[in-house]
Amino acid sequence: MVHPLSRELADTAKFTSTHAILVSETETSLPWLVTGMVLMVQQACVMALSEAGAELPAMPGPGELVARVADPACLAQPFTAPLRADDHRAIERVVAARNDVMHPRPRGLNLDARALPGGIVVCSRLVRHLAITQPVRPSMVDGHDAAVLGDALSLIETSADFWASVF
Repeated sequence: MVHPLSRELADTAKFTSTHAILVSETETSLPWLVTGMVLMVQQACVMALSEAGAELPAMPGPGELVARVADPACLAQPFTAPLRADDHRAIERVVAARNDVMHPRPRGLNLDARALPGGIVVCSRLVRHLAITQPVRPSMVDGHDAAVLGDALSLIETSADFWASVF
């Protein structure tokens, strides 16, 4: 069964927001949170770039996708993601955490949660920009999916702000 990418993005956002809410209560949600955040970023980037007619590599990594949506040569203004250098570094920390989850080591998983709330918020804002605030094509995200996505992103941002205040 084929689902539109906006549905997949909304589903990923719901999953991720659940773990964003739980992460302050249980550390077992942190790996799922970073995995969901990176997947959401990738989905939003691919959706925006494909709608803009940009050429995508066969196996792009999240860093490459983020660089492309932030490049006016790949994604024209006003759709270009407004990311600063520190935003890219914050996203890279979340991607590195996801990589630690996806590539287990014999010593186990050791995520530094204190370094992640800022990156979680930047990732959320990037997804919001690409899919809701400034979509390449207004109809690329179904109205229902946009509402689900917006609610989930708000929960993620609120949870990350709370989580950051705890540290």
